[in-house]
Amino acid sequence: MGSRRFFSLRSKVLLFTVAVAVIPLVIVSGFSTFESTKLIQSQVAQLKLESARAVSSHLDMMMNDVNTVSLNLIQNRDVSAYLSSKDPAARQKQLSRILSICNEQAFNKPYLFSIYLQDLGEKGIDTRGALNAIPPDRLLRAKELKGGDSWYPDSVYVQNKEIKVITMIRDIRDINDVGRSLGVLKINIPQSSILELYRSGMPGESPFYLLDGSRIVLTSEKTGPDGGAAPPPLPAGGLGSADEGQYAAELDGASYLAVYYRMSRPDWHIVELTPLRQIAEPAAVIRRFAYASMLASLAVCLAFILIFASKVLKPLKKIRVLMRHVERENFGGQMEVKGSDEIALLSHGFNRMSRKLDELINEVHVSRMKQKDAELKALEEQINPHFLYNTLDMIYWMCRMERAFETSLMINSLSQLFRIGLNSGSRFTTVEKEVEHIRHYMAIQQKRHDGGIRFLEEIDLSVLPCKVTKIVLQPIVENAVRHGIEAGGGEGVIRLRIYRQGGDLLYEVADDGAGADEREIRNRLEAGESGEGSRREGGLGLPNIRDRIRLNYGAGYGLEFRSIPGRGTVVTVRQPCTEGEAVHVQGHAG
Repeated sequence: MGSRRFFSLRSKVLLFTVAVAVIPLVIVSGFSTFESTKLIQSQVAQLKLESARAVSSHLDMMMNDVNTVSLNLIQNRDVSAYLSSKDPAARQKQLSRILSICNEQAFNKPYLFSIYLQDLGEKGIDTRGALNAIPPDRLLRAKELKGGDSWYPDSVYVQNKEIKVITMIRDIRDINDVGRSLGVLKINIPQSSILELYRSGMPGESPFYLLDGSRIVLTSEKTGPDGGAAPPPLPAGGLGSADEGQYAAELDGASYLAVYYRMSRPDWHIVELTPLRQIAEPAAVIRRFAYASMLASLAVCLAFILIFASKVLKPLKKIRVLMRHVERENFGGQMEVKGSDEIALLSHGFNRMSRKLDELINEVHVSRMKQKDAELKALEEQINPHFLYNTLDMIYWMCRMERAFETSLMINSLSQLFRIGLNSGSRFTTVEKEVEHIRHYMAIQQKRHDGGIRFLEEIDLSVLPCKVTKIVLQPIVENAVRHGIEAGGGEGVIRLRIYRQGGDLLYEVADDGAGADEREIRNRLEAGESGEGSRREGGLGLPNIRDRIRLNYGAGYGLEFRSIPGRGTVVTVRQPCTEGEAVHVQGHAG
């Protein structure tokens, strides 16, 4: 670490804590702004509620007038006679009288736009000549109320011009037989009249809503996507049972103070939204000062936080990333050491650990490679190849001279088997030599079993020049003969398939013999339990094959087993398909 002065992480944290002492200023500023805004909100809410009461009083008077007009009309004998008449001529004579009666009722009531009467045949007249359409559900509701009034938002059309109205509808009953319906009465009040009344009592630009008991919008300045009145934002629990109150609301991305007031009419409400930005205007000076103070404090805190993250958190994140690389046996990453604190000590320690692990894994890998090579060389030396070649060659020619041709062929196969297997001491061979090696081996086995074993090949000729690990096929085929065919009765088929798959070379050895428990085979292979037994009987052992392939090419290569008891076994060997010099993995790669 040299002569650098140690500056601990604890001291850095203390420094940041002192810097955050400006937070009280932020809290005080925020609290003062909040309280002033809250006070103004309360005052505005009270003012709006007082105005809402006044508007509600005027609306109640208006609704009572409409109710009186409707009662006068549904009890009028001329109206009943007109609606019950079936004679078109008589109805035409009565028409002017009926319109006169309706206009008399609407006299001095400018907020009444039109009165509409409709008989059971859905033929109607309107005092303004307006086009009316009563929705079926509203007509049904009027029938259910049996003369009671029902209100809903609607539109009428005069000379193709749409007039948005609030409609009161009542079922007209026969005066002499109240159980008999004669038609319906519909009184239309322009929504503009309601809004003018509201604006006279509540000046400003605040959104206004008139809701009925089902929270249907009767009047609103806001229009929804369907062209109808847009509903107001209501609290999660609804307006509740209180006669008046307030709540916070969001509309079109803006914040509002919502004030509601319950009218005397059953469960009707007036709802007004006041933008919070308007409410906060009187506290603008305090708010701006508070915001400036908070922004300055936040800027200072942010600067210290960024420094802290750069000095402490960023190196820790980098160590975490490098640790993941180490888990994948990638030891190339090193921490850049800066400063003289705990992070620097940790970085030094990580770098030393990474280098040491790299060295140890390389040593273990090289040691295992040497061990496997030593085992193979020891086996080759035990065979004494020169003596063996000369002896087998002499026996071969003696058999030829004695005309024992089948015996000479077996001796030749055995000689070639040893010659190709030893391969001049090299760890690698070609696919072509591996195939030749297994053919000589199977020639001996087929003779030994008197033709009871059939050996079938399916080989991609393009892979024959590929360099591979030697003596891989023979031990696998030997296992197929001994533990598959012989254990299953001594007769059967062994299939050898060699092909490419992407950049890999695959051997596939399948037999239709006795088969085995697949999980037990894998457990024994991973534990290496079968290795010693195989070596005692002259083979290299399947764990030895797996280990040699993995040491040469990496953990992504090796053996795979699929076996079903009584149906046979398939062994698949995966190696890289390379031509020229054999590719093998150095150190910890793979």
